[in-house]
Amino acid sequence: MAETALEETVEAGIFNVVPELCIACDACCQDFPEVFCMGTDEKAHALDDQQATLYNARTVVDVCPTAAIEFSGELPPPVLEIELEEVKGWEAEWAQYRDAPEDRLERDRRYGRDFTVDENDGYVHVKLQLPTRVPAVRDRFRYGAPAVMPEYKTHVYMEGKALYCTAWVPRLSPSDKQDVKELKARILKLAHTSSSFPGRFTTEWEFPNKDIVGFRHRFDAHGMVEVLLFTDKAKMDAFEWKSHFITEKCTSCSICERVCPTNAISSGERYFIDPDLCINCSVCGVYCPFDAIDDNVEVVVQKIKPKQVPKAVVHEELCTGCEFCVNVCPFEALEMKALGDNSLYSMPQTSQIAYVIDKNCVSCKLCEQVCIKGAIEVPRAHQFSDIGMSFMSYLSDEH
Repeated sequence: MAETALEETVEAGIFNVVPELCIACDACCQDFPEVFCMGTDEKAHALDDQQATLYNARTVVDVCPTAAIEFSGELPPPVLEIELEEVKGWEAEWAQYRDAPEDRLERDRRYGRDFTVDENDGYVHVKLQLPTRVPAVRDRFRYGAPAVMPEYKTHVYMEGKALYCTAWVPRLSPSDKQDVKELKARILKLAHTSSSFPGRFTTEWEFPNKDIVGFRHRFDAHGMVEVLLFTDKAKMDAFEWKSHFITEKCTSCSICERVCPTNAISSGERYFIDPDLCINCSVCGVYCPFDAIDDNVEVVVQKIKPKQVPKAVVHEELCTGCEFCVNVCPFEALEMKALGDNSLYSMPQTSQIAYVIDKNCVSCKLCEQVCIKGAIEVPRAHQFSDIGMSFMSYLSDEH
Protein backbone atom coordinates (compact mmCIF):
# COMPACT_ATOMS: atom_id res chain seq x y z
CA MET A 1 0.00 0.00 0.00
CA ALA A 2 2.85 2.36 0.92
CA GLU A 3 4.69 1.48 -2.28
CA THR A 4 1.62 2.29 -4.36
CA ALA A 5 1.23 5.70 -2.71
CA LEU A 6 4.91 6.46 -3.28
CA GLU A 7 4.65 5.44 -6.94
CA GLU A 8 1.64 7.72 -7.42
CA THR A 9 3.56 10.63 -5.84
CA VAL A 10 6.58 10.07 -8.06
CA GLU A 11 4.37 9.82 -11.13
CA ALA A 12 2.60 13.04 -10.20
CA GLY A 13 5.92 14.76 -9.47
CA ILE A 14 7.90 15.78 -6.43
CA PHE A 15 9.37 19.08 -5.24
CA ASN A 16 12.98 20.11 -4.82
CA VAL A 17 14.66 23.31 -3.60
CA VAL A 18 17.68 24.78 -5.37
CA PRO A 19 19.80 26.02 -2.42
CA GLU A 20 21.67 28.65 -4.46
CA LEU A 21 18.37 30.40 -5.22
CA CYS A 22 16.76 30.12 -1.77
CA ILE A 23 16.77 33.37 0.23
CA ALA A 24 15.27 31.82 3.39
CA CYS A 25 12.07 33.86 3.17
CA ASP A 26 10.27 30.87 4.78
CA ALA A 27 7.18 31.28 2.58
CA CYS A 28 7.17 27.67 1.36
CA CYS A 29 7.74 26.24 4.85
CA GLN A 30 4.93 28.34 6.30
CA ASP A 31 2.42 27.61 3.55
CA PHE A 32 3.31 23.97 2.84
CA PRO A 33 4.76 22.37 6.03
CA GLU A 34 4.01 18.88 4.69
CA VAL A 35 6.43 19.50 1.83
CA PHE A 36 9.21 21.82 3.09
CA CYS A 37 11.19 22.60 6.22
CA MET A 38 13.89 25.13 7.11
CA GLY A 39 17.32 23.55 7.52
CA THR A 40 20.19 24.38 9.85
CA ASP A 41 21.91 26.05 6.87
CA GLU A 42 19.09 28.64 6.83
CA LYS A 43 17.81 27.29 3.53
CA ALA A 44 14.47 25.67 2.73
CA HIS A 45 14.56 21.93 2.01
CA ALA A 46 12.02 19.52 0.53
CA LEU A 47 11.10 16.75 2.95
CA ASP A 48 12.13 13.21 2.08
CA ASP A 49 8.60 12.04 2.92
CA GLN A 50 6.92 15.08 1.37
CA GLN A 51 3.18 14.90 0.74
CA ALA A 52 3.44 16.40 -2.72
CA THR A 53 -0.09 15.48 -3.75
CA LEU A 54 -1.75 17.64 -1.09
CA TYR A 55 -1.38 20.83 -3.11
CA ASN A 56 -1.67 22.14 -6.62
CA ALA A 57 1.93 22.06 -7.87
CA ARG A 58 1.59 25.44 -9.56
CA THR A 59 0.53 27.06 -6.28
CA VAL A 60 3.56 25.58 -4.53
CA VAL A 61 6.06 26.64 -7.20
CA ASP A 62 4.61 30.15 -7.42
CA VAL A 63 4.99 30.85 -3.70
CA CYS A 64 8.76 31.16 -4.12
CA PRO A 65 9.89 34.68 -5.17
CA THR A 66 13.23 33.47 -6.58
CA ALA A 67 12.11 30.36 -8.52
CA ALA A 68 14.05 28.15 -6.12
CA ILE A 69 11.34 25.45 -6.06
CA GLU A 70 11.48 22.83 -8.79
CA PHE A 71 8.79 20.28 -9.66
CA SER A 72 9.57 17.06 -11.51
CA GLY A 73 6.11 16.68 -13.03
CA GLU A 74 3.99 18.79 -15.35
CA LEU A 75 2.80 22.06 -13.83
CA PRO A 76 -0.96 22.66 -14.02
CA PRO A 77 -2.57 26.10 -14.36
CA PRO A 78 -2.73 28.08 -11.10
CA VAL A 79 -5.67 27.50 -8.78
CA LEU A 80 -7.75 30.65 -8.38
CA GLU A 81 -9.37 31.37 -5.04
CA ILE A 82 -12.34 33.09 -6.65
CA GLU A 83 -14.53 32.16 -9.57
CA LEU A 84 -14.47 34.42 -12.61
CA GLU A 85 -17.54 35.13 -14.69
CA GLU A 86 -17.50 35.69 -18.43
CA VAL A 87 -18.08 39.23 -19.64
CA LYS A 88 -21.26 39.53 -21.68
CA GLY A 89 -20.55 40.25 -25.33
CA TRP A 90 -16.82 39.63 -24.97
CA GLU A 91 -16.69 37.89 -28.36
CA ALA A 92 -17.26 41.16 -30.24
CA GLU A 93 -14.27 42.88 -28.63
CA TRP A 94 -12.11 39.80 -29.03
CA ALA A 95 -12.96 39.70 -32.75
CA GLN A 96 -11.25 43.10 -33.18
CA TYR A 97 -7.95 41.68 -31.89
CA ARG A 98 -8.15 38.08 -33.07
CA ASP A 99 -5.99 38.59 -36.15
CA ALA A 100 -3.93 41.54 -34.91
CA PRO A 101 -0.13 40.96 -34.89
CA GLU A 102 1.38 40.35 -31.48
CA ASP A 103 3.35 43.14 -29.82
CA ARG A 104 6.82 41.56 -30.01
CA LEU A 105 8.40 44.07 -27.62
CA GLU A 106 5.84 43.32 -24.91
CA ARG A 107 6.29 39.60 -25.51
CA ASP A 108 10.05 39.99 -25.01
CA ARG A 109 9.37 41.85 -21.78
CA ARG A 110 7.25 38.98 -20.47
CA TYR A 111 10.32 36.78 -20.91
CA GLY A 112 12.77 39.31 -19.44
CA ARG A 113 14.47 40.09 -22.75
CA ASP A 114 14.08 43.87 -22.95
CA PHE A 115 17.21 45.11 -21.22
CA THR A 116 20.35 47.19 -21.71
CA VAL A 117 23.80 46.82 -20.17
CA ASP A 118 26.10 49.85 -20.21
CA GLU A 119 29.65 49.93 -18.88
CA ASN A 120 30.76 53.11 -17.15
CA ASP A 121 33.78 54.23 -15.16
CA GLY A 122 33.47 52.38 -11.87
CA TYR A 123 30.16 50.64 -12.47
CA VAL A 124 27.97 48.68 -14.88
CA HIS A 125 24.42 49.97 -15.42
CA VAL A 126 21.73 47.35 -16.11
CA LYS A 127 18.17 48.31 -17.03
CA LEU A 128 15.40 45.73 -17.41
CA GLN A 129 11.96 46.84 -18.60
CA LEU A 130 9.08 44.71 -17.33
CA PRO A 131 5.77 44.26 -19.21
CA THR A 132 3.36 47.17 -19.33
CA ARG A 133 0.55 45.63 -21.42
CA VAL A 134 -1.51 42.48 -20.93
CA PRO A 135 -1.40 40.33 -24.09
CA ALA A 136 -4.54 40.49 -26.23
CA VAL A 137 -5.34 36.79 -25.92
CA ARG A 138 -8.89 35.46 -25.93
CA ASP A 139 -9.35 35.08 -22.18
CA ARG A 140 -8.34 38.68 -21.55
CA PHE A 141 -11.63 39.71 -23.11
CA ARG A 142 -13.57 36.68 -21.91
CA TYR A 143 -12.91 37.43 -18.24
CA GLY A 144 -12.51 41.20 -18.42
CA ALA A 145 -8.81 41.42 -17.63
CA PRO A 146 -7.30 44.93 -17.90
CA ALA A 147 -5.14 46.01 -20.83
CA VAL A 148 -2.58 47.63 -18.50
CA MET A 149 -0.32 45.11 -16.77
CA PRO A 150 -0.45 45.19 -12.95
CA GLU A 151 2.86 45.70 -11.20
CA TYR A 152 5.08 42.63 -11.13
CA LYS A 153 6.94 41.49 -8.03
CA THR A 154 10.73 41.34 -8.34
CA HIS A 155 13.80 39.96 -6.63
CA VAL A 156 17.32 41.09 -7.60
CA TYR A 157 20.31 39.12 -6.33
CA MET A 158 23.85 38.03 -7.19
CA GLU A 159 25.52 34.63 -7.22
CA GLY A 160 29.26 34.90 -7.75
CA LYS A 161 29.80 37.14 -10.77
CA ALA A 162 26.29 36.70 -12.14
CA LEU A 163 23.36 39.08 -11.62
CA TYR A 164 19.83 37.70 -11.55
CA CYS A 165 16.43 39.30 -11.64
CA THR A 166 13.36 37.16 -11.03
CA ALA A 167 10.01 38.78 -11.78
CA TRP A 168 6.56 37.30 -11.42
CA VAL A 169 2.87 38.08 -11.65
CA PRO A 170 1.68 38.67 -8.06
CA ARG A 171 -0.38 35.86 -6.60
CA LEU A 172 -3.50 36.28 -4.51
CA SER A 173 -3.01 37.19 -0.88
CA PRO A 174 -5.48 36.76 2.00
CA SER A 175 -4.95 40.42 2.88
CA ASP A 176 -6.03 41.62 -0.58
CA LYS A 177 -9.32 43.44 -0.89
CA GLN A 178 -11.90 41.74 -3.06
CA ASP A 179 -11.41 44.04 -6.06
CA VAL A 180 -7.64 43.46 -5.92
CA LYS A 181 -8.17 39.71 -5.73
CA GLU A 182 -10.42 39.79 -8.78
CA LEU A 183 -7.88 41.84 -10.73
CA LYS A 184 -5.04 39.46 -9.85
CA ALA A 185 -7.23 36.43 -10.61
CA ARG A 186 -7.98 37.70 -14.11
CA ILE A 187 -4.29 38.14 -14.85
CA LEU A 188 -3.36 34.77 -13.34
CA LYS A 189 -6.03 33.22 -15.54
CA LEU A 190 -3.90 34.28 -18.51
CA ALA A 191 -0.46 33.61 -17.06
CA HIS A 192 0.91 30.09 -17.63
CA THR A 193 -1.97 29.24 -19.99
CA SER A 194 -0.71 31.29 -22.97
CA SER A 195 2.52 30.36 -24.72
CA SER A 196 3.50 34.02 -24.76
CA PHE A 197 2.71 34.79 -21.12
CA PRO A 198 4.79 32.94 -18.51
CA GLY A 199 3.83 33.76 -14.94
CA ARG A 200 7.46 34.13 -13.94
CA PHE A 201 10.87 34.60 -15.52
CA THR A 202 14.48 34.94 -14.41
CA THR A 203 17.01 36.93 -16.42
CA GLU A 204 20.73 36.37 -15.88
CA TRP A 205 23.71 38.55 -16.73
CA GLU A 206 27.25 37.22 -16.28
CA PHE A 207 30.27 39.45 -15.66
CA PRO A 208 33.23 37.03 -15.52
CA ASN A 209 35.81 39.76 -16.04
CA LYS A 210 34.42 42.20 -13.47
CA ASP A 211 35.35 42.45 -9.81
CA ILE A 212 31.98 43.52 -8.41
CA VAL A 213 32.22 45.14 -4.96
CA GLY A 214 28.48 45.72 -4.49
CA PHE A 215 25.30 46.83 -6.17
CA ARG A 216 22.29 49.14 -5.83
CA HIS A 217 18.90 48.60 -7.42
CA ARG A 218 15.46 50.13 -7.76
CA PHE A 219 12.19 48.94 -9.28
CA ASP A 220 9.96 51.87 -10.18
CA ALA A 221 6.23 52.22 -10.83
CA HIS A 222 6.76 52.20 -14.59
CA GLY A 223 8.15 48.68 -14.50
CA MET A 224 11.83 49.60 -14.82
CA VAL A 225 14.32 47.55 -12.83
CA GLU A 226 17.56 49.53 -12.58
CA VAL A 227 20.74 47.96 -11.18
CA LEU A 228 24.20 49.48 -10.75
CA LEU A 229 27.02 46.99 -10.25
CA PHE A 230 30.03 48.78 -8.79
CA THR A 231 33.64 47.90 -9.49
CA ASP A 232 34.93 50.93 -7.57
CA LYS A 233 34.08 50.98 -3.84
CA ALA A 234 34.73 54.71 -3.49
CA LYS A 235 32.17 55.44 -6.20
CA MET A 236 29.70 53.05 -4.60
CA ASP A 237 30.06 54.77 -1.23
CA ALA A 238 29.59 58.22 -2.81
CA PHE A 239 26.73 57.16 -5.09
CA GLU A 240 23.44 59.07 -5.10
CA TRP A 241 20.38 58.36 -7.22
CA LYS A 242 19.15 61.13 -9.47
CA SER A 243 15.86 61.55 -7.63
CA HIS A 244 13.67 60.56 -4.73
CA PHE A 245 11.80 57.27 -5.11
CA ILE A 246 8.34 55.99 -4.17
CA THR A 247 8.47 52.47 -2.76
CA GLU A 248 5.96 49.63 -2.74
CA LYS A 249 4.50 50.97 0.52
CA CYS A 250 2.65 53.54 -1.61
CA THR A 251 -1.16 53.44 -1.29
CA SER A 252 -1.82 55.98 -4.08
CA CYS A 253 -3.29 58.48 -1.61
CA SER A 254 -2.17 61.36 -3.92
CA ILE A 255 -0.77 63.64 -1.17
CA CYS A 256 2.74 63.62 -2.64
CA GLU A 257 1.44 64.59 -6.06
CA ARG A 258 -0.40 67.59 -4.64
CA VAL A 259 2.59 69.01 -2.73
CA CYS A 260 5.33 68.43 -5.34
CA PRO A 261 6.57 71.88 -6.47
CA THR A 262 7.80 70.72 -9.89
CA ASN A 263 4.94 68.39 -10.92
CA ALA A 264 7.41 65.50 -10.92
CA ILE A 265 4.93 62.99 -9.45
CA SER A 266 2.29 61.16 -11.48
CA SER A 267 -0.42 58.74 -10.41
CA GLY A 268 -0.89 55.04 -11.04
CA GLU A 269 -1.11 51.75 -9.18
CA ARG A 270 1.96 53.10 -7.39
CA TYR A 271 2.92 56.75 -7.77
CA PHE A 272 5.99 57.62 -9.83
CA ILE A 273 8.63 60.36 -9.52
CA ASP A 274 10.10 61.58 -12.80
CA PRO A 275 13.89 61.71 -12.27
CA ASP A 276 14.23 64.53 -14.79
CA LEU A 277 11.83 66.78 -12.85
CA CYS A 278 12.62 65.85 -9.25
CA ILE A 279 14.80 68.38 -7.40
CA ASN A 280 15.21 66.21 -4.26
CA CYS A 281 13.48 68.74 -2.04
CA SER A 282 11.95 65.93 0.11
CA VAL A 283 8.61 67.67 0.53
CA CYS A 284 6.81 64.59 -0.87
CA GLY A 285 8.24 62.43 1.90
CA VAL A 286 7.53 65.04 4.56
CA TYR A 287 3.82 64.77 3.78
CA CYS A 288 3.67 61.02 2.97
CA PRO A 289 1.72 59.34 5.81
CA PHE A 290 3.02 55.85 4.96
CA ASP A 291 6.83 56.32 4.96
CA ALA A 292 6.78 55.27 1.30
CA ILE A 293 9.37 57.68 -0.12
CA ASP A 294 13.16 57.25 -0.09
CA ASP A 295 15.53 60.11 -0.79
CA ASN A 296 18.35 59.97 -3.33
CA VAL A 297 20.64 58.10 -0.91
CA GLU A 298 18.01 55.43 -0.13
CA VAL A 299 17.00 56.81 3.26
CA VAL A 300 13.30 56.99 4.09
CA VAL A 301 12.18 60.61 4.30
CA GLN A 302 10.64 61.08 7.74
CA LYS A 303 7.10 62.39 7.71
CA ILE A 304 6.09 65.43 9.75
CA LYS A 305 2.65 65.85 11.26
CA PRO A 306 0.68 68.29 9.06
CA LYS A 307 0.31 70.90 11.78
CA GLN A 308 4.03 70.74 12.50
CA VAL A 309 5.30 71.17 8.93
CA PRO A 310 7.45 74.34 9.05
CA LYS A 311 6.46 77.28 6.88
CA ALA A 312 8.62 79.82 5.12
CA VAL A 313 9.81 82.75 7.22
CA VAL A 314 10.76 86.18 5.81
CA HIS A 315 13.52 88.19 7.48
CA GLU A 316 12.31 91.73 6.94
CA GLU A 317 15.70 93.32 7.55
CA LEU A 318 17.21 91.43 4.59
CA CYS A 319 14.35 91.48 2.08
CA THR A 320 14.84 93.90 -0.84
CA GLY A 321 11.40 93.40 -2.37
CA CYS A 322 12.74 91.85 -5.58
CA GLU A 323 9.68 89.52 -5.88
CA PHE A 324 11.88 86.62 -6.93
CA CYS A 325 10.43 84.30 -4.30
CA VAL A 326 6.88 85.29 -5.26
CA ASN A 327 7.52 84.45 -8.89
CA VAL A 328 9.09 81.07 -8.18
CA CYS A 329 6.50 79.78 -5.67
CA PRO A 330 4.19 77.28 -7.43
CA PHE A 331 1.62 77.35 -4.62
CA GLU A 332 0.92 81.12 -4.44
CA ALA A 333 2.15 81.06 -0.86
CA LEU A 334 4.01 84.36 -1.15
CA GLU A 335 2.90 87.88 -1.98
CA MET A 336 4.34 91.36 -1.65
CA LYS A 337 3.07 93.78 0.98
CA ALA A 338 3.80 97.46 1.43
CA LEU A 339 6.00 98.51 4.33
CA GLY A 340 4.44 100.86 6.85
CA ASP A 341 6.21 103.90 8.22
CA ASN A 342 6.58 102.15 11.56
CA SER A 343 8.54 99.18 10.22
CA LEU A 344 11.68 98.66 12.29
CA TYR A 345 13.59 96.80 9.61
CA SER A 346 12.64 98.43 6.32
CA MET A 347 15.54 98.96 3.96
CA PRO A 348 15.79 102.37 2.28
CA GLN A 349 15.80 100.93 -1.25
CA THR A 350 12.45 99.16 -1.01
CA SER A 351 8.87 99.98 -0.09
CA GLN A 352 7.64 96.37 -0.07
CA ILE A 353 8.70 92.98 1.27
CA ALA A 354 7.61 89.39 0.80
CA TYR A 355 4.80 88.02 2.96
CA VAL A 356 4.07 84.31 3.57
CA ILE A 357 0.56 82.88 3.29
CA ASP A 358 0.98 79.99 5.71
CA LYS A 359 -2.02 77.93 4.60
CA ASN A 360 -0.59 77.69 1.05
CA CYS A 361 3.05 76.95 1.97
CA VAL A 362 4.09 73.28 1.70
CA SER A 363 7.69 73.71 2.93
CA CYS A 364 9.27 72.92 -0.45
CA LYS A 365 12.12 75.46 0.04
CA LEU A 366 12.10 76.79 -3.53
CA CYS A 367 11.84 80.34 -2.21
CA GLU A 368 14.78 79.79 0.11
CA GLN A 369 16.94 78.44 -2.68
CA VAL A 370 16.36 81.33 -5.07
CA CYS A 371 16.70 84.21 -2.60
CA ILE A 372 20.18 85.65 -3.13
CA LYS A 373 19.91 87.80 0.02
CA GLY A 374 19.10 84.95 2.41
CA ALA A 375 15.98 86.88 3.37
CA ILE A 376 13.63 83.89 3.38
CA GLU A 377 14.07 80.44 4.85
CA VAL A 378 12.12 77.31 5.68
CA PRO A 379 13.26 75.93 9.06
CA ARG A 380 13.33 72.30 7.91
CA ALA A 381 16.60 70.36 7.89
CA HIS A 382 17.41 69.68 4.27
CA GLN A 383 20.16 70.25 1.74
CA PHE A 384 19.45 70.33 -1.98
CA SER A 385 21.58 68.07 -4.18
CA ASP A 386 23.57 69.37 -7.14
CA ILE A 387 20.64 68.41 -9.37
CA GLY A 388 18.35 70.54 -7.25
CA MET A 389 20.73 73.47 -7.41
CA SER A 390 20.95 73.14 -11.19
CA PHE A 391 17.17 73.40 -11.33
CA MET A 392 17.32 76.49 -9.14
CA SER A 393 19.76 78.05 -11.61
CA TYR A 394 17.36 77.26 -14.41
CA LEU A 395 14.53 78.96 -12.56
CA SER A 396 16.75 81.97 -11.93
CA ASP A 397 17.46 82.28 -15.65
CA GLU A 398 13.76 82.00 -16.47
CA HIS A 399 12.84 84.79 -14.12
